[in-house]
Order: sequence, then C-alpha cells, then structure tokens
Amino acid sequence: MENPANKRDMKKFGLIGNPIAHSKSPALFSAGYHLQGDCREEFRYDLIEAESCAAAMERFANEGYSGINVTSPFKEEVMSYVAHPDRVSTLLGAANVVINRPDGLYSYNTDYYGVYNTIAERLTNLKGEAVVIGGGGAGKAAALALSDLGMQTTLANRTPAKVAPFCSKIGVNCIELKEIAPAIERAKVVVYALMMPIEELQPNMLRSKILLEANYAHPNYSISPATEAPYRYIGGLEWLINQAIPAFKLFTSLTPDAKAMRELF
Repeated sequence: MENPANKRDMKKFGLIGNPIAHSKSPALFSAGYHLQGDCREEFRYDLIEAESCAAAMERFANEGYSGINVTSPFKEEVMSYVAHPDRVSTLLGAANVVINRPDGLYSYNTDYYGVYNTIAERLTNLKGEAVVIGGGGAGKAAALALSDLGMQTTLANRTPAKVAPFCSKIGVNCIELKEIAPAIERAKVVVYALMMPIEELQPNMLRSKILLEANYAHPNYSISPATEAPYRYIGGLEWLINQAIPAFKLFTSLTPDAKAMRELF
C-alpha cells in the first residue's frame, strides 16, 4: 500500500472575476499538466465567482489557495491586497496573477508576456515603431511590452486624456483614434486591443504590417487562409497561450505542455 506521506500535498489554484462561467482557464491549465506525470492529482483549479473582489479574496485567503488568476472586473482592485507587486503589475496598476507565499501576496501581470513573447518570437529586428489601439488593460499591457522590446510605441485611445498619465509614466506616445492613420503607416507592428471593429482602422491600412489581435473568440481582422494575406495576422490565441504559460510556471514551477494547451482550440 502506498504511504500517504509520499504523496505531495494538493495545491489549489483558481480564477476570480465576474462573470467567469465561460472561462477556459480550468481546461487550459489542466491541459498544461497533461504531460507532467501524476500532476493532475496534485492540483485543482476552481472558478471562484463572487459579487465583489473582497468576497473573492476572502475565499482565496480562507480556503487554502496557493495562487489565483484574476480577470475582469477585479484586476485593478486586487492590487490593494498585494504586499509584493512586481514591476509590470505596478506600472500597469493591475494584476492577473496573485501568488500566496509565506511573507504575503505577490502580484504579476502576464498579459504583458502575452504580447512580449508573441512579438519577440516572430521579429528578429525589433527596431521600429508600433501602434496599440485601445487603452484598456490589454492595451496598456501591450504598450508596455512593446516599449520594453525597444519599439517606439504609440497608444491610441478614443479619449487620450484617460491614458495620458500612463503613457507619460512608461514613455510612450498617446494619440486619439482619429489620428492613427499616419502612425500605422510608419509602424511595423499593430496591436488591436478592442472588442469591436472601428471605422478608423481599415484592413488596407495594415498592408505589410504585423497585426496582433487580442480578441481570440470573435476576431475582427482575421484573414481567411484562402485569401492572399495583405498583412501578417497573429490571432489572440497566441496572446492567450503566451500569457498562460508564465502564469502556469508561477503556480507550479513546472513547464507547461503548450502544444496540449493549443489543441484545446
């Protein structure tokens, strides 16, 4: 008979946000463990849906969770619970990963790596300009990532005043959406971080560009394989996977099976 003392303690992870019933996070992280031996027996991943961030964090604290992913609308508010924010979550004022360690809670924002790693894997020459369209959490993460990659970055938002302090803090340009045409003409990379298409961005403006789009479920600018691509399109699935990989490593210290994670889609 197996000695129970030889079995490693189960670690509990989860996702907080509201609503989250549609989330693919449990399946994504289970797939990441697929080739990790008996790891499926060593963790569980729960959806922790709550009406408030406070209620979700109370469950996190009281029910023995080792780490959580954080999604809308709690990414900013959760920072008030964190004792040790990393550089990226500090600059963004938002976190999508919180880890419980003996000396307190640590926060990270792996949305940043979803862009950083996706672009770094595809461009050998990172000199040049980049435009990010949309100044929400995803857009800010993209702007910081591209700036850190060494690209001259512009963040375009419907209301520039809302993102101007952030742009000033990280050293990127800030413009209105109606001003994007000349910025895109100069750019090598465009990141689209809005949920719906906008009249200010037409596909013909993207010719010869790299376009990374955040929305993987309902993309606005994807290209049919049957058509001649006027621009190089990177779907939001790559962003999703490349943000999940570092989150997974933070949870478990194990390298995930990225291939199995991609096969979910």
